[in-house]
Parts: sequence; structure tokens; C-alpha cells
Amino acid sequence: MYSPSDFYYVHKDKSTPSQGWDCISKENHAGNVLFVSKYRTPRGRFGLVEATLEGMSRCCGIDYDYFVFLSGQCYPIKTLSYIKEKLGERSVAYLVNFRLPSKSNWMDENFGLDRINYFYFKYWKVVVRIPRLYRSLPYSLAPYGGSLYFCLPKRFTEYVLNFVSSHPKIIQFYRYAHIPDEMFFHTIIMNSPYKSEVVNDHKRYFNWVNGGHASVLTRENLHELVESDKWFAMKFDTSVDEDILDLLDRQIGECSSTRASSSGTKGRSLT
Repeated sequence: MYSPSDFYYVHKDKSTPSQGWDCISKENHAGNVLFVSKYRTPRGRFGLVEATLEGMSRCCGIDYDYFVFLSGQCYPIKTLSYIKEKLGERSVAYLVNFRLPSKSNWMDENFGLDRINYFYFKYWKVVVRIPRLYRSLPYSLAPYGGSLYFCLPKRFTEYVLNFVSSHPKIIQFYRYAHIPDEMFFHTIIMNSPYKSEVVNDHKRYFNWVNGGHASVLTRENLHELVESDKWFAMKFDTSVDEDILDLLDRQIGECSSTRASSSGTKGRSLT
């Protein structure tokens, strides 16, 4: 994924042991990789939203085209040049989203409404929820849900930051929601003037299993990954299969060599 023309904001959970982190963070890059360990980001809590907002804010002064969110278990299944070429074809946001309540997407949790109808607190290892007295979103916003794995043009990230700055109650409301990273950005964007410029696709490949969880991808998934029209895939774990990433690199390289002879590349700057 590395390119000297792009910028990388790398965040590590503050509570995760730093073994190896200092070594990685001191690698000699061209001044375009920023390593941060500022927030605790356990699943379901607001820290991941804060870390993402921090990344958007840190990138404000950078001239980029797209803000692409990836986790540590994501990996590209297309070449960087191919991804940039596709991003250059349309200046739109790639964001999976749906209006809440959603019977077809979140079958449990009152079709997603319970995520915002209660205050959620973690007491030791137990999650406690308390009903909200006022359940409507601030500023008369319509609630939306979706996936955090998005690709947003810079005008979208600027809008999100400006909205958060001028509408502080949105932070207060979602701070104690359940899995707010799957609602926060979607609600702001889909209530914005830019909502018609959103493609309901995050360009990520997942292998969903029972219970709505993504399974770890292995060499058995290689063919479907290479044949997929998605740009990234999740999730990978080298302790389960340490060869799949090398196999992907080899396959992607062979495919790109064939493609390069018949198509040009439109450059886009990523962050």
C-alpha cells in the first residue's frame, strides 16, 4: 500500500502493548507516515470514532483526494494504481449505509434502534445499558447505520469535521451509543447536502458467516479474492494462514501486468 505520494495516519489502540511499535514508528519514510497511539478503541465504544476524527483533522492541511479507512486486518486485493484509477473515474463517496430501523440489515437490537435508544456503559467486562429519556437524535437528524470501512472525498471529511465542530451535541449523543462507529459518520453524511453523491458500497470483500461475523480469509479464498470486483478485503490473520498475503501479492501482480498494457492510470492522492 505504501506510496510516497500518499499520506498515512496509523493509529494503535492506546491500551495495546507497544512491543514492536516504536521500531515501526521510527522507520524512515518520506515524512508521509504519522504514527499515533492516543485513544482506547475497544469494539463498540466511541474511541474508534474519536481516532477517526483525529485522523481526518490531522489530514486537513494535506492536499489529498480520498480518505480511505482501513483496519489492521484489511489488505488490498487490487494494485494501488488500479484503486486510484477507479477512484479517479468518479468523485463520489463509497459508504455502505441504510436508514434505521433496518429489518434487512440489523435483525436484532430492535432493528438497530436499541443502539441509540439506550446509554451503554462498560462496568468491568459487563456492558450495562440504561434507557434514554430523550431518544430523538439532536438537530432533527434521521438515524443511519452502515460500515465504517469507507472511502470519502476530502469535501466529505471537511463537512464531517465542520459539522462536529458546529454541532457539539452529536458527540454527546453518540458517545454512549452502542457501536457508534457504525452510525456516527453515516448519520452526518446521509443528512448532508452530499447524500446524493454517496455510492452504497464500501469496496471491501468480507466472507460472512453465521452470526454476522467475518471469517478469517485463507488460501482457500484466493480465487474468489482475485476474481472479486472489490478493492480491499478483511480479515486476515497470519497466525491462521501466513501464506495468503504472499499468494495475493503474486496474483495481483500478474493481473496488473496484463491490465497495464491496455489501460492508463489516473492519479489520486490518498490518505
